[in-house]
Order: sequence, then structure tokens, then C-alpha cells
Amino acid sequence: MWQPKLGSTEKHVKDATRLVTDARAHHYWDGPGSTIRTYRSTLGIAEDAWDIYLIYGPDATWEGVTPPAPAFWMHQLGSPGRPRVDAPYLNPEVFAQRTAAVLAGH
Repeated sequence: MWQPKLGSTEKHVKDATRLVTDARAHHYWDGPGSTIRTYRSTLGIAEDAWDIYLIYGPDATWEGVTPPAPAFWMHQLGSPGRPRVDAPYLNPEVFAQRTAAVLAGH
């Protein structure tokens, strides 16, 4: 889900999607930015949920207004030494391992 943060607009999505090219990945533009506010309650954080990375299993479904809790998530809110939320700061190797584990469970 691509959001309007730091001056980004829908025209920036095409270049950004090149970062995640797996055919199973889906990319969406949320111009109003409603998703980043909605995820606050799901993740239990007090700020917009942007620059977050979520892993969902194959059985995850979004029913109602609030998104489901992810199986695992990491973020880049703040810095590694001073994160602004109480959750794992993004570590690409750990995230890749957790993603592989979810995919292997299919």
C-alpha cells in the first residue's frame, strides 16, 4: 500500500513497485491516506502507520473497518537506535526469514 507521505504522489508508485517484483505482491495507491490511520489501532501505535512492513498468512481476511493483525511486522519509524514505536525495527534479513517461513507454510 503506497501512501501520500513525504510528498509522494500516485505518479511515484510505478518506480516504487520495482522494489517488490514478486508476482504474488499487489500494489495499491491510497491517495487519501486512510490506511495509515486505520492501521494505528491494529498495530497499537499512536502515529500514522507508514514505513511499515507487514506479513500476512494465506488465511488472513479483512472484514469490517479495521484491518486484521499481521502475522509479523517491522517498521522504520524513528531510527534503529531510537525507534518511535514498540515493535521490531526493520532488519531485512529477519524480515526475509519470517516471510520465507510464512510462504513455506502454504
